[in-house]
Amino acid sequence: MKNIKDFYDNNNKMMIVDGDLIIYKIASSLEEPIDWGNDVWTLHSDFNVGKQLFKQNIEYYKNYTKSADVVIAFSDKENFRKHFDSSYKSYRKKIRKPICYQPLRKWVEKNYKFFSLPNLEGDDVIGLLATQHFKTNNVIISGDKDMRTISSWHCFIGDDQLEYVDELKADYNFCSQVLTGDVADGYRGLKGCGAVKASRVLLDKKNIDELWEAVIQEYERNGSTYEDAYHQARLARILKIGEYDFKTNKPKLWSYKYEHYRDTRQNKRAS
Repeated sequence: MKNIKDFYDNNNKMMIVDGDLIIYKIASSLEEPIDWGNDVWTLHSDFNVGKQLFKQNIEYYKNYTKSADVVIAFSDKENFRKHFDSSYKSYRKKIRKPICYQPLRKWVEKNYKFFSLPNLEGDDVIGLLATQHFKTNNVIISGDKDMRTISSWHCFIGDDQLEYVDELKADYNFCSQVLTGDVADGYRGLKGCGAVKASRVLLDKKNIDELWEAVIQEYERNGSTYEDAYHQARLARILKIGEYDFKTNKPKLWSYKYEHYRDTRQNKRAS
């Protein structure tokens, strides 16, 4: 299902929706300030309008993507990334959620099929659903560029662009994120490495081995360490199949070829 014709011919796919994003957008749009006079202002939010807008959005994207069913992904209140890097999304503590956000989420959870897993962000839930439960037969509805690190069909909220991201492109996007970081999520990547430089570093790499080797080399060439690269990768990584333990509710942090790089660096220092 890698071309657009096959995509639309398939009427049995699962639509996986970024619930955090769509509810935040709707709840934000509902807020209206009211002036009661005598310097008294309040915020008004019509919950019934919010429910209607959510229904309309889901029906619109379901029809647009010709999906058979819908599942909504939500973040847990705990985030495993914050346990090993307290700066991750730390600025968001100061940002007020729209007043209708929580009531709307609770309503969605009562009326739609949804997934939320302990210690995970909604993006991770989407990644697991797309690469495990509904692999090869889904479309992701999100406005987050980080989702391009997941191999799947994507429909981007805002411009409704449909795009298929294959495995190599997903790995490329992930490695690019490790190099450039993400200001919105609060991790820096490699200092001084922007999108243009990252594209040069990763140019013509044919698989994850070559891509990750290029990332490690660029970190070390700029005075950082392989450990720094792994730390940034663990913040950037959206979980995929096999990267979450459903028994312990813990993620399996990005450790691809970690022992190789650790041992070779230790041997260099020893010699």
